[in-house]
Amino acid sequence: MRTRVFLLSLIIAIVLFIIPPLHAQDSLSSLCESFGIQRLQEKKAALPFSLNDLDSNPVALSDFKGDPVLLFFWATWCGSCKEDIVLLKKFAEEKKGRLQILTLVIDGESERRVRRVVKKYKITLPVLLDANEKIARAYGITMVPTVFLISQEGFIEGKIAGQRAWDEPLAFTAVKQLLNLR
Repeated sequence: MRTRVFLLSLIIAIVLFIIPPLHAQDSLSSLCESFGIQRLQEKKAALPFSLNDLDSNPVALSDFKGDPVLLFFWATWCGSCKEDIVLLKKFAEEKKGRLQILTLVIDGESERRVRRVVKKYKITLPVLLDANEKIARAYGITMVPTVFLISQEGFIEGKIAGQRAWDEPLAFTAVKQLLNLR
């Protein structure tokens, strides 16, 4: 009789304490998939870099240590990128202080062309110049736009390849869950 009670208690404990976290993980995966976030299976540290912004000031990823970061790789010749960056600008304004957003323009184009696009689309997000595409190659960029989501601890938690609807509520819900934002 004691053995049955023990086994029943053990089964109840498993159901109460192990299955709910597994379910939460499944819902996070489902949420990420719904927004097109590819979650990394292994912990991978974000590659450090330092690039100049449009004012020739160096900006390093390490400047944002302790903050979650969204890296947005784009190019001035990419129509989808320009549409996304406008939506990301609004996304950033609403999430100020909760998520750092850096844009890395990978054009081999002139800085003047980048400045024209930034002015035309009123881009207020930090624009970092990756003219030689060294950082893009290090991150394995094969298409633009591409986004990397980096945790407060500096690990790449997810990747998004292609255009997304950053103005939809699902966007922040997925990013918030993945990066454990408040």
